[in-house]
This record gives sequence, structure tokens and C-alpha cells, in this order.
Amino acid sequence: MSNLRILGGSAKGRTLIVPATAVPTGAKVRKSLFDILAQHYGEDSTFLDLYAGSGAVGLEAASRGFQVTLVDNSKGAVSILDKNARALNLRVKIHLGDAKYYLNRVGPQDVVFVDPPYPMDIPQIALDVLQHAPVQEDGVVIVQHPDKTHLPEHAGFTLDRREYGSNALTLYWKDS
Repeated sequence: MSNLRILGGSAKGRTLIVPATAVPTGAKVRKSLFDILAQHYGEDSTFLDLYAGSGAVGLEAASRGFQVTLVDNSKGAVSILDKNARALNLRVKIHLGDAKYYLNRVGPQDVVFVDPPYPMDIPQIALDVLQHAPVQEDGVVIVQHPDKTHLPEHAGFTLDRREYGSNALTLYWKDS
């Protein structure tokens, strides 16, 4: 297991425990992501983290005041998410299950963050999420992916791509 620190908010500087097999979102990408989100959303905005894995992004969001729901299909990941949330005194909802299945059961969100394992078909996952994502009128779907993977445009959303070394974030801002 390795350690990872929360960058901002109520749990700033505190460590997360992540499994050795996890590949959490790095500090540079997380800082950039939350700098972008801070321009659009305030405390109590909703944040859905699909494929939550280590929880680096979702727990960071909770530390910064978002109302967070974490979804992962791994019992081990869900157990670690729960332990970290408790240790950091962060109130989050944690669900064990398939991300696509959960999309049909959640209310509108301000932010939907999608970071599937890189061997998966990320362009298809992005399309599935965009077709089913319960995004608020001023919401955003954010997909983290390898920089060489290009994601499709989607009607009703404006695409904004940011690259960070070998990683990229594609932000789909919902058109109003």
C-alpha cells in the first residue's frame, strides 16, 4: 500500500491509504481539476465519482465541500474507500456496483467524474455515461484517460480537453 495526500479543504495534508495495485490520479491532475471546478461550483455542489478506485478524486472533492457519491465494483476498493472516509471524517455515500447500472439510479449531479481502468474501452464508456449521465443544466462530465486516447464529441455538450503528461481530462460541459 502507498500513501497519497489530500491537497485541499478540510482534510488538506492528510493521507489516504491506497492499494499497491491502484493507480490513483496524481497531484498535478487533481490540483488542475479542482482549480477548474472552483471557478464553477461551490460547497454543497454534487459530485459523482464513477470507478472511484483509490478515492483520490472523490475524497478530495468531499474535503473541498462537495456532496460526494463514490461508486466502484470492487469490494476491496469499497472497503478502503470506507476506511479512508472514516479516518478523514468525510461524509460520502459509497456504493458497491457497476457504474453504468448506478447512472440510472442517481439524481442530477453537478459533476460526474469518470476514471475507468485504462485497459477498458474508454471512448465507449464516455458515450455510455454521456447518454445516461444525470447532469444538472450547468453540469459537467469529466473523463480521465490516456493522452493518446481521443474521446468523441457528443450532442448537448461542449468538449474541453486538457493534457497532463501521459494523462488527459476531457470535460464535457452541458450546453444550456
